[in-house]
Amino acid sequence: MTRSIIYSFLVALVSFGFIACDSDDNGKQTKVPEGAKPPTEFKLGDCEDEANAKDAIKLVVNNWGGQSDQEFASIELFADGHFLITTPKAGKLPKRAANATRSANIFKRHGDAPLKTRATDINGSIDLENGAYIYGTFTRVKEGVYSLSNNTMIEIKDKHVSGSTTIIYTNRYGVKIAVAVTVDFDYKPKPVVRQLCRSWRMDSSELWFTTEDTYIAYAKQWLKLGRVMQEVTITPEGRAMGFDEDDVAEDKDDYCLRLVFSPCGTYLCFYKDGEVEVGFWEWKDLQNGVMRLWEPFDIDDDDDDDDVDEYMDVTVRFDGKKIRIYHDFMDEENDVMFRAYGVSTFSARY
Repeated sequence: MTRSIIYSFLVALVSFGFIACDSDDNGKQTKVPEGAKPPTEFKLGDCEDEANAKDAIKLVVNNWGGQSDQEFASIELFADGHFLITTPKAGKLPKRAANATRSANIFKRHGDAPLKTRATDINGSIDLENGAYIYGTFTRVKEGVYSLSNNTMIEIKDKHVSGSTTIIYTNRYGVKIAVAVTVDFDYKPKPVVRQLCRSWRMDSSELWFTTEDTYIAYAKQWLKLGRVMQEVTITPEGRAMGFDEDDVAEDKDDYCLRLVFSPCGTYLCFYKDGEVEVGFWEWKDLQNGVMRLWEPFDIDDDDDDDDVDEYMDVTVRFDGKKIRIYHDFMDEENDVMFRAYGVSTFSARY
């Protein structure tokens, strides 16, 4: 991303020579801001199944039939009526290096080279990363048969299969190919996955910045009449250290308009400037609503001396037809321990 909040935060700390107090001098810890605390109870939301919830599935190629080149590695049908094709090109792409200064917000662009998008046909299918992924809509022709907006079709012969089976894939030239695939059906009995896996529109994104014992700033973004609005508050303590609004202001182009979870472990984030990132998710602690998110980055960057994990754990809380995703980011630079608490609020709608 062009201007990371954490980058600005670190620059300000370094520029003004702020040194964290030793624990012997000050044993206090900054309390978690009220708005950043997830409710203790993890309960289901109140969202109706999306129109294609029963069709949501992932087909992973085991063996490509016929003489033609393999056209996809997997196909996912999402509950909102969209599909994501992962092509063999995706497995050959070099990993993108994450910025050495990373954002505290998981729903901000983190890579130096986001997935560029372009329309590939009159039906509105979208090409990501020069054909590594294709995103579009699908139509359920009949049970087990789906027409995709990129002029292809898939037919699942065994409607109740889990594990391995053979599908008939019709490519855009009308050629039918038998493809051996693994089918992911395991999620279907889980109500929590049905609540999560849909299209979500971001209502707001909030971040609180602290040191070990001091509040620094608060930043919030939301969408109004198609424009990204922003509020930034610097505490007196933060101003005494030299922070101003520009130090914690977010790039409005990095605002996540829409977030889509697939029941088979993929998520897509659509940004204000039209770009898209593909990431992956899994439950780390389903009972307590803790989710692990990660993106296809090579975090082992030579320019970054930190030992950084390649994922972020977040806490999910449903509230009727809304979802709030709480995240907590810590890092230490130049003997300064800083922390950012965040909450992203979404509504269940396309």
